[in-house]
Amino acid sequence: MNLIKRSIPNLFTALNFLCGCFASYLAFKNLFEAAFLLVFLGAFFDLFDGFFARLLKVESSFGLQFDSMADLITSGFVPGIVMYNLFLEIGVRELNLTTHILQSEFTFSFAPFALVGFLIPLAAGIRLARFNIDDDQQNDFKGLPAPANALFIVALPLIIEHPQFVSIKPVLTSFSTLFVITLISSFIMNIRFPLFSFKIKSSNLKDYSYQLILFGLCFPAFYFFNWVAVPLLILIYLILNFIRNSIV
Repeated sequence: MNLIKRSIPNLFTALNFLCGCFASYLAFKNLFEAAFLLVFLGAFFDLFDGFFARLLKVESSFGLQFDSMADLITSGFVPGIVMYNLFLEIGVRELNLTTHILQSEFTFSFAPFALVGFLIPLAAGIRLARFNIDDDQQNDFKGLPAPANALFIVALPLIIEHPQFVSIKPVLTSFSTLFVITLISSFIMNIRFPLFSFKIKSSNLKDYSYQLILFGLCFPAFYFFNWVAVPLLILIYLILNFIRNSIV
């Protein structure tokens, strides 16, 4: 019975890991909508592995490390691939290189300026490693969680193609904009800025006023914007935290 209890959170972590693997493949193929849905599903599994570990009182060092490894794929590597391919789609030039090693010829192509997109998985790795050893993040986050950041990045192709955001498409498809988004994304995951979490710590609803505001905005946001509501809600989440921290 104890083995089953310990295995339930790890099962959710494994599903998160697999979602990241499949999403990586889809992102490489420029199937951005499918990749977004799998990252969203991975974030759902990531939410519940910790929930069940606390509920069943089977939290462990192994589960913590396994969870971070899964997040590094789903919430680090995948958004890096998406950003790299977005740079390619706006016309960043690729170079074809050929090298000879031990009488074998190797030819490969890559876009040097698009490699900046992989700052996102690097920053996510730093954020996840810091989270594992930081006791200050047991209740609130310090910096934007990697899954939220990933959802914002992988949703960019959806925003670009959404009919209600056609007016800002030229802005979003410029090198400078994607470059700035990459830098801000990498920075905001590791800034020591307190952000509220959704862990239940008391029975007083006043302690969760900002969480309830965000939850209440979910329904109209999804009604009007469909899946594009996800990055919009992440922006609102950040704004609510700026308000919260400014009045404390």
